[in-house]
Amino acid sequence: MSNFMSNTINLTFFSLVILSSPSLAIEKLKAGDVVRSACEKNPIFSKPSAFSIPSGNLSFGDKVTIAGLEGQFELPDSDYSSKKALERKERNAAGENSTPKAVKKEDYVRFTFAKISESKFISTSCLVSEKNFADQTIERSEEKVAALASGKAKRNFSEDEDEGDLRAVRGAAGGAKGGKANFELADSLISQSQGVYSYQLLMDFRKAGGLGEFK
Repeated sequence: MSNFMSNTINLTFFSLVILSSPSLAIEKLKAGDVVRSACEKNPIFSKPSAFSIPSGNLSFGDKVTIAGLEGQFELPDSDYSSKKALERKERNAAGENSTPKAVKKEDYVRFTFAKISESKFISTSCLVSEKNFADQTIERSEEKVAALASGKAKRNFSEDEDEGDLRAVRGAAGGAKGGKANFELADSLISQSQGVYSYQLLMDFRKAGGLGEFK
């Protein structure tokens, strides 16, 4: 399998599909949760900010326990777990003679960073629960990616959108036809891009321009 296919499985598949909130792909997390890294590299920052210099990385599949959460925000209305969407769901339940539940703030807010130890923070966008991580398999992801590449995949989202699954959609609501992938070229571009970006150079650039944390 090429590096490109492997990266596709590990990054696209895990980052986009496992969650009940596919718009932002961030699970509802809380302190004490045991989670896995779903990215090839998940930088460890000294502060809950992408502007800080990474002190290390989590690798794909690494397990950590969340000690705390930082950067709270509300999910946008377009998200399945937004306040607006959840309230609409409960109104519909009331109309069907079901007992609606109160929508709690913790249901529609997420956090940008998770604290894993003193002065160590990681992005929540690369974290998934143990259950969701265990439910996925490389074999299954290979089948899904192969189906998409061959044009045999179902249009729009596959299977159950609420429970979470491998999800892929093409342009024009899944109707666009794709050409043959050039994996060799993609591998070459990925290899050439390694090490191009320097956090220190980017920090110097922001400092000189009064950007980011230097505003």
